[in-house]
Amino acid sequence: AVSTTASVTITTAPSASISYASSPFCNTLTTGQSISQTGTSGGTYSSTTGLSINASTGVITPSTCIAGTYTVTYTIAAAGGCSAVSTTASVTITTAPSASISYASSPFCNTLTTVQAVSQTGTSGGTYSSSAGLSIDASTGSLTPSTSTAGTYTVTYTIAATGPCAAVSTTASVTITT
Repeated sequence: AVSTTASVTITTAPSASISYASSPFCNTLTTGQSISQTGTSGGTYSSTTGLSINASTGVITPSTCIAGTYTVTYTIAAAGGCSAVSTTASVTITTAPSASISYASSPFCNTLTTVQAVSQTGTSGGTYSSSAGLSIDASTGSLTPSTSTAGTYTVTYTIAATGPCAAVSTTASVTITT
């Protein structure tokens, strides 16, 4: 009788999991945001157009991305008789609020009894404020010259923080004359 022996190697299949623990990210972030990866290393990261991602590290830079929700795929190449393996994670980039305001007809004479509207573009839902002496509606930004004291005022429009994005303010100057 003849016998032979053969050596057989059993390779452990690669596996991994990934996540962006701090997601969502505001698109004002200019620093790279890391991915948390466990398991088999050496894979590559990819996503769809609009998400700026480092294929080797999975780091994303929100300020260079288009706002949206993306699926990031981490792929481990086939090796040692094992097929390629991939896993995914979701990451969201949000747009920071922004706005501009103006009082195009300024200056206003304090004999005007009609409400004067603000011109506002961008994100709505903010609040208006100014220093004492200017009669201003905090929710609409409209002002009443006849109930205001003569002077030049800075009106601030503030949009509250939303999600991962910080509060934003913008200003406009308005003058009440006698």
